[in-house]
Amino acid sequence: MLTVMLISVALVIFFAGNAVRVVKTLRMPAHLRWELYPIPKGPEERQRYGGSYFEESGWWTKPVDTSHKSEVAFVLKEVLLLRGVWENFRALWSWAWLLHWGLYLYVLATLLALGEVLLPAGASFGTLHAAVMYGYRLACSLGLAGTLGLLVIRSWHPRVRAFTTRIGIFDLLLLGSIFATGMLLLTAGPAGLHSMISDLVRLPTFLGNHPAVWHIHVALLTFFLAYFPFTHMTHAYMKYFTWHRVRWDDSPIAHDPHAAKTLAVNLQRKTSWAAPHIAAGGTATWSEVVADADGNGAGKRA
Repeated sequence: MLTVMLISVALVIFFAGNAVRVVKTLRMPAHLRWELYPIPKGPEERQRYGGSYFEESGWWTKPVDTSHKSEVAFVLKEVLLLRGVWENFRALWSWAWLLHWGLYLYVLATLLALGEVLLPAGASFGTLHAAVMYGYRLACSLGLAGTLGLLVIRSWHPRVRAFTTRIGIFDLLLLGSIFATGMLLLTAGPAGLHSMISDLVRLPTFLGNHPAVWHIHVALLTFFLAYFPFTHMTHAYMKYFTWHRVRWDDSPIAHDPHAAKTLAVNLQRKTSWAAPHIAAGGTATWSEVVADADGNGAGKRA
């Protein structure tokens, strides 16, 4: 029962921590517009050469393409194929791809196992059970191989060795330990990995009949759930903000009243720093800085 309680606490931390992170991001000031092309928006022929609607005369009077088709296609290629890693660091790609697909398949197998447990008593789920077992086996194999490969690359390759942090190594070791203990559980018989979900969901009063590796695997998963919201691994969903809301946001302010209000709030913020070209020194708002004849808000410096 203690195991179930700890997992419940970890789940609360997992969902609460991620929710807080998302809310804090949504409340951040409006981002600095990039407007660096190409981006996956607009007509495909324009995307090919990195064009934008700014090319059209009187663009502010014309409707804007609001379709997200190209964005969805881009995200799917990045999530499923890690296209960015493939294009920029080919030596790292295969190991990163194996690790990510190990994680995807582990989550999928867990969801299928949960569905198997929740099926009505007497329901036929032989195929589903086989899919769960195959999914876990493939997930742990791919994930462990990817983790080991990334540890070697990050420890040896000069391109990433210099900025590989201890936290990054710890994260890889944690994931590798989860996959390794999962593989050991696959050979542990009836008390192995395939029974983990059913044992936990049905709230057993005694979990001591499982092998030690079972408890180690569950403990690692529990720690990972509570640890995840405070790591860089949240890029799994934070990319929405860095892509859709920052890199790809070129929407005309004239067509977005909410964005106009957000920028108006930003203009009333104090300039908290000074430089040769921004001499406000923390006493002027940004609206006063940009309105100053010299362009640096010097008139408000005191």
